[in-house]
Amino acid sequence: MKQLKLHITFLLFVFSLQMVYAQYVPLMNGYFKTNQFINPASAGINDHMVAYTGIRKQWVRIKGAPSTQMLAFDAPLNKQRIGLGGVYYRDKVGATITNGLQFNYSYRVRVSRKMRLAFGADVGVETSRFNVGEIELLDAADQTFTDDYSRVNKFKMGAGFMLYDKKLTLGLSMNDVIKSAGFGNLITYVQYKKKINREWSYAPGMLLKINTLLIKQAEFSILTSYKQQFSVNLGLRTNGSILAGVGFNPTSQLLVLYSYDYIAGKLRNYTSGSHELTLKYDFVQKYKTSSHRSF
Repeated sequence: MKQLKLHITFLLFVFSLQMVYAQYVPLMNGYFKTNQFINPASAGINDHMVAYTGIRKQWVRIKGAPSTQMLAFDAPLNKQRIGLGGVYYRDKVGATITNGLQFNYSYRVRVSRKMRLAFGADVGVETSRFNVGEIELLDAADQTFTDDYSRVNKFKMGAGFMLYDKKLTLGLSMNDVIKSAGFGNLITYVQYKKKINREWSYAPGMLLKINTLLIKQAEFSILTSYKQQFSVNLGLRTNGSILAGVGFNPTSQLLVLYSYDYIAGKLRNYTSGSHELTLKYDFVQKYKTSSHRSF
């Protein structure tokens, strides 16, 4: 109990900092399968080591549109009480390239016979570079941009909570607590899994992203699965995007996910949409578990 109190005290401290200093976090559609990317509390949630990678191309055909790549792994320790994980990501928006390395830690306790509560924290480093060569200046003599690259390095911290069992998952996370001039970023999500029969199941879910600049984005989705081997995901974002994705297991250890965003509104005239590919690899051949999540 003393150890649990120390974990909770530390994470509440991290959250209090987060309310003051935070910034934007790249978000990929595959979060419902690889949500360690947005919540450190999910590190080690499986009963074995897992690795995954993803690439997202947003607003194809628009110059300078966001592009994100991610590589991560996580594993449980101490009979699944502790989880460790790591995430590398590269995010390019316009002329700015951001590279980040993040290490995640989680600690979980049982709150009932079936349900667990996980606490997570992350630390990392991030480097952002601004490439002046990619900017087309209206005035070639403009002295605002003088260096080939403007580089910013920083240390990062974050925290998250997750309450889950075989059916329900509730998550809350905040990222990047150390930033003297920025905006707070909060991500919360929920998913409920329901079996239709022995072969089919479905899982409605919602994700909400909000910051202190009052920029809000909600996503509603439903994931339908067949024998845990094939899935279809449909969703809608409040910015007007319609989401569609498919997932399948070519082997018992490999999961392949593809997601497409249909962009509504005037932006549709300039882009064919957004594409995302995620691969997840389980370091076991066959397994049984009480905590493996589809979200």
